[in-house]
Amino acid sequence: MSKDNQDGGSVADQGFVAFHSTMPEKPDATVRFFDRADYYTVHGPDAIFAAKEIFRSMGVVKYWGAAKLASVNLSKMNFESMVRDLLLVRHYRVEMYRCKPKTQTWLLIGKASPGNLEQFDDLLFGNTDMSSSAGVVAVKFSLVNGQRVVGVAYADAGLRELGVSEFVDNDQLSNLESLLVQIGPKECVLPAGDTSAEVAATRRIMERSKVLISDRKKAEFNTKDIVQDLNRLLKSTASTSAASLPELELHQAMSAASALIKYLDLLRDESNFGQYQLKSFSLDQYMKLDVAAVRALNLMPNSAERGNGSLLGLLNKCRTAQGQRLLAQWIKQPLLDLNKINERHNVVEVMVDNTELRQALVDEHLKKIPDFCRLAKRLQ
Repeated sequence: MSKDNQDGGSVADQGFVAFHSTMPEKPDATVRFFDRADYYTVHGPDAIFAAKEIFRSMGVVKYWGAAKLASVNLSKMNFESMVRDLLLVRHYRVEMYRCKPKTQTWLLIGKASPGNLEQFDDLLFGNTDMSSSAGVVAVKFSLVNGQRVVGVAYADAGLRELGVSEFVDNDQLSNLESLLVQIGPKECVLPAGDTSAEVAATRRIMERSKVLISDRKKAEFNTKDIVQDLNRLLKSTASTSAASLPELELHQAMSAASALIKYLDLLRDESNFGQYQLKSFSLDQYMKLDVAAVRALNLMPNSAERGNGSLLGLLNKCRTAQGQRLLAQWIKQPLLDLNKINERHNVVEVMVDNTELRQALVDEHLKKIPDFCRLAKRLQ
């Protein structure tokens, strides 16, 4: 199909319209792209969205076939710009389809969400520093001896880390909100159909935090296969089975971890086997901040902010991408341990007192250091 056939008059276009009408309904906040080799298209409500938000004109909309399917063509540049905006700013999901050669069968070849960017990593960060580490969390609730127990699991595909935390919380879920501030996820996995007060409160927290919610079947929060899954994913430690790990005692956190592994489809890619680390996250090691405090103190820039209006913007003189990420992490995780605070102060003192060393690092050496996190990911 040529790029000139924008009115949907060709047989190929008509065939695509018929195919598009049979596609399953897509989740909310999801945009589907169709790869046509030298350009891309979006259709239906996605086409209207692109016309209004990207081109700022309805004149780019063409209507294909008897069904008058709204369609918009995107150049490679427009496509990349739109995907970055959807994933990093608006916190939407995206799906990519490509036509099987010599057929009218379109196959899903890639998808991404704010917490799972791996398949679009090169497009999003190929020419820029990866200034923040996107992540996804899963949350599971239970009542144990009359107390509300919250289990949380989170993943960082770049660092190949799985983290778990389990704690008792109040009606306002203050501890959960503080944990979310500290780890900064972009997406949260919750059990579908759960109408409990805890899940309703979690949804409100996610909305305030601008975290995308993805609902998954309750059956995915089952720990039946968690030991087997962890044995495959975790780095081996002297032939020790995952069944002996102390984290297995955190039953709600393990339920969340099971759902997270399934959602990210970590077991599908064999290159993940033996690469992950399992870490426990304790709420007691950092000062607890909620979303309101972070905004009131203006600690972090908002999605559209490019200047130095936030505390991170004012302090960020980092010369490396990993330094920027670490600084953002430290701001969201204020230390409580006096010994660790003094350790940081001692390092700062060395840099302040030794001007020659500081200038050599900043002006000569640091700017030559690549983003090792991204390089390591490419080599995995």
